[in-house]
Amino acid sequence: MLTHHDVNRTCFWSISLTYLPLWLVLDYLCDLMYVADMVITLRTGFLEQGLLVSDRSRLKDRYLRSRVFLRDLASLLPTDLLYLAFGIQTPLVRINRLLRTPRLSEALDRMETRTSYPNTFRISKLMVYIFVLIHWNACLYFALSRYIGFGSDLWVYPNTSIPAFASTRRQYFYCFWFSAQIFTTVGDTPLPSREEEYLFMIADLLIAVLVFASIVGNVGNVISSLRDRDNVFFPNHELVKAYLRSHHISRELRTRIDTWYQHLHIHKKITRETEILQQLPLHLCTEIAVSVHLPTLSKVSIFSSCETSLLEELVLKLTPQVSIFSSCETSLLEEQVLKLTPQVRPEGPGETR
Repeated sequence: MLTHHDVNRTCFWSISLTYLPLWLVLDYLCDLMYVADMVITLRTGFLEQGLLVSDRSRLKDRYLRSRVFLRDLASLLPTDLLYLAFGIQTPLVRINRLLRTPRLSEALDRMETRTSYPNTFRISKLMVYIFVLIHWNACLYFALSRYIGFGSDLWVYPNTSIPAFASTRRQYFYCFWFSAQIFTTVGDTPLPSREEEYLFMIADLLIAVLVFASIVGNVGNVISSLRDRDNVFFPNHELVKAYLRSHHISRELRTRIDTWYQHLHIHKKITRETEILQQLPLHLCTEIAVSVHLPTLSKVSIFSSCETSLLEELVLKLTPQVSIFSSCETSLLEEQVLKLTPQVRPEGPGETR
């Protein structure tokens, strides 16, 4: 989506006029992408009572009767004809393309669920949002400076007749720097002297508080999710440490226990697989267990001649255990042990196997 570029072109006229052919090509390429998205949405199946509906007539009827279709249609209205009234340097006439924002949010949500690094993706997405917000605010600051008059006071953008402030690159960088100072609440900005400037600063400072709270909240959620992930994957080391301290366990034994926890984290030996995978269907759990434990199980001499189907059934009844043994000659001997989990199943009244 080129909406943030449209804001840029609306406020910085020189950018819009200098690269006008390029902007027009990008605009109408995006319109073609929107049309293609509507065609794809028209053929996208949906779930009904857990069953995938792929009948084209039903898909078409469902999409054409939805609010999504009305929103998509409104986003493609030919508002470009307003160029005839306001001039080609006013790309804000394409503001109806903002109705496509929910589709962008949906795409980002799907990317977050499919990526292998969701926390990194969330932080990156937050930084992009902050960058776009600062960019838009910089454009509005430049537009307000033009309305008030360049160089009319210390708060607005300096007079463009000064060679040092005449280039478009310098204009954008100065406005972006000014906007970033406001949103980061640095406070190193000239004091406003007009009512419009005061209103702009008040609105920006209120938004800056929300941005700061959003950053703190998102970073806190990432840290909490990382801590929760470790608590699910590995035993809680802090509880064990507190228990050892309360019972005055010897330093040598505590060192061995710390080494065992380090071994778990370094070699990614997860001891709570059953709790992690319990939400998955049985056939997916089987495939995961086979992929993870079958190579280890096949190395055991008693199972080396068994059929693969038997090993696949057997591997579901195994749970991994990581043990560390000490000896006089070597400090550590590490090995992974697969333990057979007993299965108790009622056979009849009062009988079990």
